Amino acid sequence: MCSGIIKRPLSKLIVLVAASFLLVGCSSTTSFFFYPQTRWVSTPEDVVQPYTNVILTAQDGTRLHSWWLPAQGEDKKIVVLYLHGNAQNISTHSHSIYWLVKQGINVLALDYRGFGASQGEASLPDIFQDIESATIWIRQQHPNKRLVILGQSIGAALAIDFTAKAAERYQIEALVLDAPFESFAGVARDVTRQNMISMLLYPFTVLVPDTWDPIDRIAEISLPTLMMHSPDDGVVPYRHGLQLFHKLQTNPKAQGCWITSRGAHIASFAYEDIRLATLQFIEENKCH
Repeated sequence: MCSGIIKRPLSKLIVLVAASFLLVGCSSTTSFFFYPQTRWVSTPEDVVQPYTNVILTAQDGTRLHSWWLPAQGEDKKIVVLYLHGNAQNISTHSHSIYWLVKQGINVLALDYRGFGASQGEASLPDIFQDIESATIWIRQQHPNKRLVILGQSIGAALAIDFTAKAAERYQIEALVLDAPFESFAGVARDVTRQNMISMLLYPFTVLVPDTWDPIDRIAEISLPTLMMHSPDDGVVPYRHGLQLFHKLQTNPKAQGCWITSRGAHIASFAYEDIRLATLQFIEENKCH
């Protein structure tokens, strides 16, 4: 979902989801799992990071914005496609991955439709078109570079579904998942249990669509996958990550690695040892 400092939008989206159930039923509720912001809080210039604005076009014609962050120093010929959480936009979330660029890793940071300078309205399954357009651009512009997808929270959920379907087509080599959740309804139930007011909305969570639930897709992934989750995560409970990892391991071809992270929601990369372990995994596609 969102970082620890953006917890309130997560609760607000549950209220909106419940209201939409009452008004129109469950078919159009997925847009309420996203809380976009169009204003940029900062740009890579603020951290003296060279970058290029990249405009992509989804299959349905929606124009999308992303940042291309070229590797600094020795280019290790790896591109990370970064999929951020459910709130704000790349201007806040990209601070989680600037460190990769300094280690010789190229990064394409995508803003889904409705986020930042991207057109449209965020909803599923349309956002998968956005991820595919970013992947196509990477393959066209950098065909000889290895491709790794890194997703945080809802970005991790999107990464699982997309990779399960498109890993071979786009030669995705590895997957990094920070604080994923096992299902959309499951994380909605956890949020509604947080206080007495939101508990009134708990019954409506059974109507949340399960079409794109990570728990139903993760076992289809056999490429190297690094998963991490913090026991102190106050947004997506730790057990979500553990359940997903255990389901991944049911695939006999799975190459899963686990890191018990620390700190708040999607704060893993604030810790040098976790950054180092992630970098080694991205470079070598294996656990340490």
